[in-house]
Amino acid sequence: MEMEQLEILEAKINQAVEMIDRLKNENQELQNGNRELRAESESKDLIIQQLKEENQNLQQMKIESSIDKEKEEKIKSKVDKMLSRLDELQLNL
Repeated sequence: MEMEQLEILEAKINQAVEMIDRLKNENQELQNGNRELRAESESKDLIIQQLKEENQNLQQMKIESSIDKEKEEKIKSKVDKMLSRLDELQLNL
């Protein structure tokens, strides 16, 4: 009986050692995957930040462009008025 009990105990120990090895390997794979996902996440966060900054710059350019257009329209209007006045002067001469 003792020998049989020792064999059963040895089999259980071997199973436990195999399970520990599998779990260690699985843990290592999960840690590697976790590192890869963190690196990918950091990369995407950087891209998001860059896109936000670019969007902000484009919004500023859009605002400046609309201001420039307003100035251009005012100048055009003034030039048209001056040309109209010159035409009037020429007709009166």
